[in-house]
Amino acid sequence: MDIREQGVASERLQKALDQIKTSEDRLRHVVDTIPDLVWLNQPDGTTEFIDQKYLDYTGLPMERVLQSGLADAVHPDDAVGLSAAFRMIWASGIAGEAEARLRRFDGEYRRFVFRTRPMRDQSGKIVEWCGVATDLENRKRTEAALRQSEQRFRDYAETASGWLWETGPDHRFVDLSSETKSPRLLASGLRRWDIASDVDSEPEKWLQHRAALDAHLPFRDFVYRTIPRLGSLYIRTTGKPFYDASGRFLGYRGISTDITATIRAAEAEQALRKAQIELAHVSRVTTLGELTASISHEINQPLAAVMANAGACLGWLACTPPDLEAARRSLEWIMEDSNRATEVILRIRALAKKAEIVMMPLDLNEVVSEVMAIVGQELVSHEVSLQMELAPTLPRILGDRVQLQQVIINLVTNGIEAMSALTGRQRQLMIRSGEDEKNRVFLAVTDCGVGISAENADLIFNPFFSTKSSGMGMGLSICRSIVEAHGGQLSAPRNNGLGATFKLVMPPYHAQAA
Repeated sequence: MDIREQGVASERLQKALDQIKTSEDRLRHVVDTIPDLVWLNQPDGTTEFIDQKYLDYTGLPMERVLQSGLADAVHPDDAVGLSAAFRMIWASGIAGEAEARLRRFDGEYRRFVFRTRPMRDQSGKIVEWCGVATDLENRKRTEAALRQSEQRFRDYAETASGWLWETGPDHRFVDLSSETKSPRLLASGLRRWDIASDVDSEPEKWLQHRAALDAHLPFRDFVYRTIPRLGSLYIRTTGKPFYDASGRFLGYRGISTDITATIRAAEAEQALRKAQIELAHVSRVTTLGELTASISHEINQPLAAVMANAGACLGWLACTPPDLEAARRSLEWIMEDSNRATEVILRIRALAKKAEIVMMPLDLNEVVSEVMAIVGQELVSHEVSLQMELAPTLPRILGDRVQLQQVIINLVTNGIEAMSALTGRQRQLMIRSGEDEKNRVFLAVTDCGVGISAENADLIFNPFFSTKSSGMGMGLSICRSIVEAHGGQLSAPRNNGLGATFKLVMPPYHAQAA
């Protein structure tokens, strides 16, 4: 070969080398831009190349990695398993993968999947193994969070008192949670109004509900009743619309709850409350009958004064000349006494009337004074002296005037009757009002009668329990139910001396309003 031919061959070799270098540079650039960590192994598994990303990630020098291999940065608990998996892959000559935790330069271990595949020459012989390691930690954490979220949702569904549902755009049920308490109630393909019994009886409610659905609006706590063949159940349901990624309406998802027991309990409570009102009315009428003499005396007093003042007025007018000023005074007194009689009658009518409860701010001292006007003669006829220690100023309470009058009348008449058999000492009834240490308003009625025995102390408020031979045993039971309905308490604290004390405690109006 002459010099010229040698020059051409040298030029071709240099060109080939330049192309190889360019190709290697391009390959290295591609490798560096791949987010995964890349390495090459010889057919026997010896590491011959490791990319810079692996070195940067682990913080290890190239020489150490080439000498000890990938396992140097693998978690100790995973190193043996990863090495064994790679040996099996190399022996099989087929691509494979394995997972292991890889230590980052800051000491944190993150889970990676290590994949490797054989590179072969034209004859099919394996010349090297190409491997990549992909960070799975974020995906693993996302999957774990998703599993936790799914489990949490499943737990909610399993422990919820209702069931989850989904409808299509036509509002027919297409999916129900497996925990549905009444699977026959919400069969797929039916709509809510297909199983409701109140569509005709409450058309306005259903028109508003259908309008909200047509407008794709969320709804909350919609209550309806099912048809009789499904048990006439009361269902409370809440739902919201859902859409696909393009914003197309797909239907509704929500939750339903069987509230039949709650509704029927409320109805039973209302019926019981009505029965209590009826019984309380009977008790008031009975009490008024027993207080006939006291009521008659209370009315006769202003009526007698009216008659006397009318006679006096006529006398003043018969004088010569007529004493018009004196006659005017007599007429004014007649008007005052007439108003007194009217007030007494109105109070008695209110007690006898069967009316709904009317809650309003009240001065407890005023209610006591109104009661004393009714039972005053009863105290006189039984020779009972009354002592009243009413606090000059009391916070107002929220209550029904007539019902609280009934309670106080009952407590006062009980005290009078408890002292009816007393001889040899004064019959004395004490009524006190004030505020206790919790800023509640209290009223205490104390007699000096026979008192309450220890065995009866826990029984006196029970229905039909009475220590009186002619008693119904309902008075104190009704009184306690009235007081508790007002948010208060009625008790019988033990007396230090003789007799018994009944104490009524009520929260102040501002506390009840809050």
